Amino acid sequence: MLNKHPIGIILSLSGILLSNVSLAEEVNELDVVTVTASAIDDSAQLAHLAKQNALNGQTIIMAEQLNQFGDQPLGDALRRVSGVHFDGANRAREIQLRGLGAEYTQVTINGRRIIDSSSSRSVQVDRIPSSLVERIEITHTPLASNDGQGAAGTVNIVLKQGSEYLPNQVGIGFGSLQDNGKVGDATFQYSTGNDTVAVTLAGGIQQQRRNESKDELEFSADGEADGGEIKTNERRYEQINLIPTVDITLNNSNSLSIEPTFLQTIEFRDDIKRKLNDDQATIKEQSKEFRKRTRQNTGLYTELNTQISDDIALTSSIDWQDGYEDTTRDQDNFDDQNVLTGTRQREQSIDLNLIKVGFKTTHLVGQHALEYGLGLSQEERKENNSEVKNGEKKDPKIDSVYEITESINHLYVQDSFSLFAGNSTTFGLRAEDSKTETVDFADDSTTKRSTDFLPSFNLKQAIDTSSYVRLGIAKTLRRPDLRSLSPSIKENDGTFNDPDSAGNPNATPESILGVDLAFEHYFYDNNGLVSLSVFDRRFKDKLETINTNVDGRFIATPENTGDGTMQGAEVELRLPLNSLGLNNVTGWFNATAVETEVNITSTGEKRRFLDQPDHLGNLGFDWTLATFNSTIGLSINYASGYDQTQELTDGTFEKNIVDSNSRVDLSIRSEITKNTSINVTALNLLAKTAKREDKFFDASNALDSYTTTEEPTYRSIYLKLNHTF
Repeated sequence: MLNKHPIGIILSLSGILLSNVSLAEEVNELDVVTVTASAIDDSAQLAHLAKQNALNGQTIIMAEQLNQFGDQPLGDALRRVSGVHFDGANRAREIQLRGLGAEYTQVTINGRRIIDSSSSRSVQVDRIPSSLVERIEITHTPLASNDGQGAAGTVNIVLKQGSEYLPNQVGIGFGSLQDNGKVGDATFQYSTGNDTVAVTLAGGIQQQRRNESKDELEFSADGEADGGEIKTNERRYEQINLIPTVDITLNNSNSLSIEPTFLQTIEFRDDIKRKLNDDQATIKEQSKEFRKRTRQNTGLYTELNTQISDDIALTSSIDWQDGYEDTTRDQDNFDDQNVLTGTRQREQSIDLNLIKVGFKTTHLVGQHALEYGLGLSQEERKENNSEVKNGEKKDPKIDSVYEITESINHLYVQDSFSLFAGNSTTFGLRAEDSKTETVDFADDSTTKRSTDFLPSFNLKQAIDTSSYVRLGIAKTLRRPDLRSLSPSIKENDGTFNDPDSAGNPNATPESILGVDLAFEHYFYDNNGLVSLSVFDRRFKDKLETINTNVDGRFIATPENTGDGTMQGAEVELRLPLNSLGLNNVTGWFNATAVETEVNITSTGEKRRFLDQPDHLGNLGFDWTLATFNSTIGLSINYASGYDQTQELTDGTFEKNIVDSNSRVDLSIRSEITKNTSINVTALNLLAKTAKREDKFFDASNALDSYTTTEEPTYRSIYLKLNHTF
């Protein structure tokens, strides 16, 4: 049963909003109001139209909305989207839809998964400049034609490829991250061609910065200082992205699309750790590490579309990707007198490869739109390492030398039809067969096989021309992290906040059954929206990362802990405020509330999902100043904290208390000429400090010790100039 408090708040607020919408429509019928549409309003209308027409429930954000606040990396722009969350006050890398762990969110680019060295089967979205994105599509209930992962949802990033999307354009931006340094980017898109061949050249360069520094202080049960660590973690990223497209019309029945991709990110990191004496005022020892990490993806996607007849079309595709990550670390260690005590140089390499072949047929039979598809894929991941310590070459860490080969083949059938007026119904069944082989340093191999059947059902029913009810039911999977399938142990600080990590070759995919029920209402010529939804997820063999204290060091290991449930509600609103006398002002709001529970097989414990914020929300306003051809935007982002307790396998307990976090962003977008615009933004104006407390209890539930962590956040300013031609 849902907790009445969080869901009640959302549903009560939604009722008020619906009442306001009805009133607004009545007033709008009586009074004629002249509204000057901005590019952002036009973008919202297009997004709402696409949302209306989708077979399954979606949240869609177009380019103008996405880039309104001038965020450099895509992740920062996505914070304002309904249900999107990131783990860490200064992070915007791996999306967590509805607050669930990133492993439950599937991220695709142009409908396809891009290999990423993070091993999480996802894409670290801070590698993608938001200015290269045409739109974002978030789906919570998949179709059979979609990959079988994404229990929380799938985020599809559609890039600006192809002349049908946007005119030619160039953009340049620069700014600064408080106390960290300068940032900037430059992007371009140029299309040319004729009726036979069309070529689009698109890409950009980007420099961004992150600071994930934090202070961790340790205390005994009675509150006496017991040391700690001051961590400085400053990062600079240099990025190059090239995404050209070639579209060729072979004849009246055949067309060919070729999409090469090149993504490169070079990270420079200063990582300084100062261990404190018990008094927490003096340094016991320290290490200074400089890290350089290069990530590169090269790919070629080719798609052939054949119109066999008026009713039958065939799509054939080949997706080849190759990537690598090379990391070098140069570390110096010092004593309390700042005297050098040792040196350490480490290198780690990760090689990635993916090949996918797919076929899809669409067949119109009367009122039915049938679709059949099959695909074969094989992905390889290899890791290796080397180390020199105090001038002496060491043997590689054998636990970090391994190869993983995973093959996933799929077959699906899908039928879309209308039962009666205003109805759209889609049934589908997808079968996925997977084989994963892990080979360790000693050439010992572990093979896991799984065959899964994933049914899906999506219904859309129009109540009238502007209101719809949707129902989605689907089964999805969560496959283990690729690195976690190896027996490797990655050495970190060995603390609770930065534990060593160990793999688990015996981890199995968890299956999730999901239900989503939603109501959508559109008004003000499609510029207004009210969307209400409730959802339920049932998890079988849930995978969780469990921290275990082994000989004084914490080790995080993925384990199938038991079965779990999640229920929640979401509301999304966009409301022009003309009825309140605020012409050319639009308010927007979204909120998510969830409640989770998992039954731990090993201990019999029932508890919430780990690291799960219960509430997420955004509130914003767009004010169009027609006289100045400008739009002022204000955005407030909120993520609740959480208070969780977990029992460890040795009978001890950990309690984690994380404070809520919020951000305030401000933007001004001005049209200098018909083709030239400028954005000036100030982000994270509050610059709040993120805080958490971790308490450790013995088997009798008596407090043993606790740790406090504080991580400051930083303001930034940015100016972006865009020109279309």
